[in-house]
Amino acid sequence: MLTILQEEQFENLYQLIEDSFPSDEYRPYQTQRALLSNPHYQIYVYEKDNQLAAFFATWEGPDFIFLEHFAVKASFRNGGLGSKLLQAFLKQQSKPIVLEIEPPEGEIEKRRAGFYERNGFSLSQWGYVQPALAKGQSPVSVVLMSYPKPLQEQAYQSFKNWVFKHVYS
Repeated sequence: MLTILQEEQFENLYQLIEDSFPSDEYRPYQTQRALLSNPHYQIYVYEKDNQLAAFFATWEGPDFIFLEHFAVKASFRNGGLGSKLLQAFLKQQSKPIVLEIEPPEGEIEKRRAGFYERNGFSLSQWGYVQPALAKGQSPVSVVLMSYPKPLQEQAYQSFKNWVFKHVYS
């Protein structure tokens, strides 16, 4: 079902990233591609009808998996595929999962939080400002969600320290 990204799939992956996220929430092409050689970074893909239909981009920390990006191609959305893939992904992981979302204040942000909550994630009271990922990009305010249990303060501090050192350095 989910496989590891192959080098030749990167073009399609990057197109899906551009189509799915605001420009402040992903890295420039070369920077993103260079991450493929980072041993802590992994991209899982799902293909359907010979197309890249969805992907998960993760960072493995000592005590958790950071789900940095998850997207389903627009033509495959609203049929339950996102939940099905997320559940399959969660079953494959042995560590807790942490992800960032924009604070659930607007309609889209509330729907995103609801999607993750329906899939077993807990919205935390903690967040931070994600630094700009490249020159010309803006920082993004985020809150954290976690699976399978709510995030406790000590785990939040540990995660925040790790993510700023290894992901946003």
